[in-house]
Amino acid sequence: MPAIDIQGLKKAFNERPVLQGVSLTVNQGDIYGFLGPNGSGKTTTLRLLLGILSPDEGRIAVLGMNPSVSGAQLHRRVNALPESHGLYGWMPALAYLNFFGRLYGMEFSGGDYRARLRRVGLDPDDSRPVRTFSQGMKQRLGIARAMINDPEILFLDEPTNGLDPRGRREIHDLLLQLNREKGLTIIISTHILDDVERLCNRIGILEGGLVRYEGPLTDESQSAISYRFHLENGAAVQSPWNFPGIALLERQDSWITCLIKEGSPAAAIKTLVLGGLPIIEAVAVSGGVEDLYLYYTQGGKL
Repeated sequence: MPAIDIQGLKKAFNERPVLQGVSLTVNQGDIYGFLGPNGSGKTTTLRLLLGILSPDEGRIAVLGMNPSVSGAQLHRRVNALPESHGLYGWMPALAYLNFFGRLYGMEFSGGDYRARLRRVGLDPDDSRPVRTFSQGMKQRLGIARAMINDPEILFLDEPTNGLDPRGRREIHDLLLQLNREKGLTIIISTHILDDVERLCNRIGILEGGLVRYEGPLTDESQSAISYRFHLENGAAVQSPWNFPGIALLERQDSWITCLIKEGSPAAAIKTLVLGGLPIIEAVAVSGGVEDLYLYYTQGGKL
């Protein structure tokens, strides 16, 4: 059973459509990057997954449950860390975590709270108020709070926003550790594409209220990379373009730029040549999640 399964999700506000048929799947144990420009519907989708909103149409299953129907039961098994998570600045970290443990009705010993702080790299004997913490320490405490109920799915909104490179790396390492050791499924909504490339094994790109791309990042054969191909002068590019897994981005004089979405560059070149394109030179432009993001959020243009 997938951790999350969404089919045909629609949502409108004041008759303005925000989601227009979103479908996506998150497998158990995924670190899933949820990407898209502002206004694409990411926050609305997350609120629907958490049962904060109800859909107009479509089906949502989170751990096999409908969030609109089984919200209380679901919230015992998932948790979330919003971008602005409102730490109580006057509290020491241990008191803060203890407070949220009581809110969740968790019966932990003091030693357990201390162990949870150590797990995220914080000193339980640090009695300073949280407001004096660095941004990275605050994020660690926020993650400890979000893990207070030992969730099966953790939703994170911009988890490294505002952190310096060292702080970002520390949060990366922590999330990878939680995923590896606990099998934790993590959903990350972010604009920081470097975070996605380092952390995520699968991504979904949302634009205009629809999922424009969903696929893996760890399988090299699925990684996208853009290439410029030099064709013999006067060579015609077939219309319509009919090379699955290879998107035509641009044609300039005797050069074409393609996004190789599936397979290796060598395999793509062979496919193009066998398909009748006389390639005499190939130049790698760039690759990775950035090209995918730009391609699917700018109408097929880099």
